Amino acid sequence: MILKGYAFGIGYALVCLLLSFVLYKLGVPKKYTRKAVHILVGFEWVILYHFMGAGIHFFAVCILFLVLLLIAYKGRLMPMISSDTDNAPGTVYYALAMTGVALVGCFIPEVMLPFGIGVMCTSIGDGFAGVIGQLIGKGNPKIYFEKTLLGSVSNLVLSSLSAFVISLAFGMELNVAECLLIGLLSAELELITPFGLDNISITWGTTALAFAFMYFGGIGNYLLPIILSPIIIIFATKKKALTTGGVVMAIILDIAVSLAFGNAGFGILIIYFASAIIVDKIKKRYKNKSRNESDEATDCRNYMQVIANGLVAFVASVAYFFSGKTLFVVPFVASLAESFSDTAASGIGIFSKTAYDPFRRRFCEKGLSGGMSALGTSASLISAFLLSAFAFVIGIPGFGVAELFIVAFSAFLGAVFDSLLGSLLQVKYKCTVCNSLTEREVHCSEPTVKHSGFELIDNDVVNMLSCAFAGVLATVLAILV
Repeated sequence: MILKGYAFGIGYALVCLLLSFVLYKLGVPKKYTRKAVHILVGFEWVILYHFMGAGIHFFAVCILFLVLLLIAYKGRLMPMISSDTDNAPGTVYYALAMTGVALVGCFIPEVMLPFGIGVMCTSIGDGFAGVIGQLIGKGNPKIYFEKTLLGSVSNLVLSSLSAFVISLAFGMELNVAECLLIGLLSAELELITPFGLDNISITWGTTALAFAFMYFGGIGNYLLPIILSPIIIIFATKKKALTTGGVVMAIILDIAVSLAFGNAGFGILIIYFASAIIVDKIKKRYKNKSRNESDEATDCRNYMQVIANGLVAFVASVAYFFSGKTLFVVPFVASLAESFSDTAASGIGIFSKTAYDPFRRRFCEKGLSGGMSALGTSASLISAFLLSAFAFVIGIPGFGVAELFIVAFSAFLGAVFDSLLGSLLQVKYKCTVCNSLTEREVHCSEPTVKHSGFELIDNDVVNMLSCAFAGVLATVLAILV
């Protein structure tokens, strides 16, 4: 059986390459000869699994073709599976993806059946998505960079069907809903993964999800972050809500929160993120209409802003994950509620007629750190309560009525503490053109000069300290109560 596996496995792969070469010589464009191999080579898994199962022999065949394709890629020896720009590193990535899972299968044999789903999602789902995207031009809009609507829909449908057929053929007992979720994840990963690396991300991602459906009964508690996180990444990138660094930091925070609190934690994170982005957009549009500030910072949050607003939540999530103590739920919710409360105060408060700095006892410019208004303060209090109430409603572990009011109170005081730091310690600059105070080093397209505060304490530092203040205060009150 093993020798037959080597013979049939290697022979089938060579036939796929030969067919692609013949099509190439007949004048078929490279983009189709490449996809022919991409689609057909997925059935290699059926042959190898039938004859070899899990183990070193399956892994050895994958290693063999990984080395051969790498040599062909470096030497440009297979023009029929290369492109004119990158010589098809995606082909190498595909072999690398199969090799990686085959290696895992040497130690965890149960992964090999889900591996079949991962391979078919990559070959059939992703492969045909590329073909359909290239064949249909009119009426097929691009939805994310160069990825098209019909290509993504075909990936979803064919990956779901592939998962269902493999499950049915090999007795994996996945239901229709689970197969649809696998197909959806495949389509999302194909959308967001650049540089041909989708051959890895789809194979590994759908394999992992299929494995979880088969062997982890609690996977349902993590489906929201698994399925929706790629969509959130697409939205944040397309709408320029986050920079590339901001996206990376947001993903790290997302993973920590989702592992610790599952669907409920992810829900809180998304409510905070979506609300903060909406408020940022409103604030930015108002400022651009009311004053000429187009040269100031955009509403695209960078990695430092994500860290400043999410570090406490990240630490609390990690602490809860490893300890299981519900006490860490309180600083997690409180830090996000404070950040949301402060964002709402500044975003809504900018519509006030005046702003007053109670710590310096003087009126100040709207939107400047330290300034407060009745409208902004009311928005701050309401927002702190709403996010806390949401955490209670969706059932965050150990988050009861007492915690709801403790967190809302602490988050609101954290926002007030933010104003205190913003007024007395945060660095402020003066514009040399319009003579107004600002938190930016450039205003009216000219460098500003320092007016007050400490240069090391900028808005990000103030936000981080305020989140920490709210988290610590809420934890102390929860212990006392």
